Amino acid sequence: MKRIIPVLIGTCFLFLLYSNFVDASSQSSTSLLKSKYPNEIIQSIKTVDLNNDKKDESIILTKSGNLFFVNSKGVLVLINTNILSDEDYDPPKIQVFSVSKTEKHVAVTYNYFPSNTQLFVYQLKDGTLLSRLKLMGDQGVEIDVKGRIHQYWKKYRNEGGWDLAEGLFTWNTKLNKYMASGKYVLQ
Repeated sequence: MKRIIPVLIGTCFLFLLYSNFVDASSQSSTSLLKSKYPNEIIQSIKTVDLNNDKKDESIILTKSGNLFFVNSKGVLVLINTNILSDEDYDPPKIQVFSVSKTEKHVAVTYNYFPSNTQLFVYQLKDGTLLSRLKLMGDQGVEIDVKGRIHQYWKKYRNEGGWDLAEGLFTWNTKLNKYMASGKYVLQ
């Protein structure tokens, strides 16, 4: 009997410790956001494995224009603010795209008058999202299936009018940055 009581107490202690650990690690990114920022309303969320470690990360955009990131360890980080489309435009969008066989980036786009598209691109590094590219296309911004970013803008002529110009941005894994070509404009 003297041996059974310490074993039972130890077993109960381990069970309680394990159940608290499971609850903390399995807490969803939405409930984590609600617990830390109860006034935020989620507009869109993407949950994906960004770095091929078989653990999901979440990118959350709220109606107030805040962009949050929840890494695979359950840490919530505010990445950017004021990501808001003008009233007559579609809401901001989160897009995850591959830039290489082993790496994905996160793009956030939103639109504002007169016809501009703002783009932010982030890379997962050291458990958070780092800004890698920020640009505006007054005629739009697109990401193709190869992960290249196309910037479309108006190049005004001296005699009046304008021509459509395109800039192309491609991720260079060796330099760890986007390389630009064509006719592009950076902010």
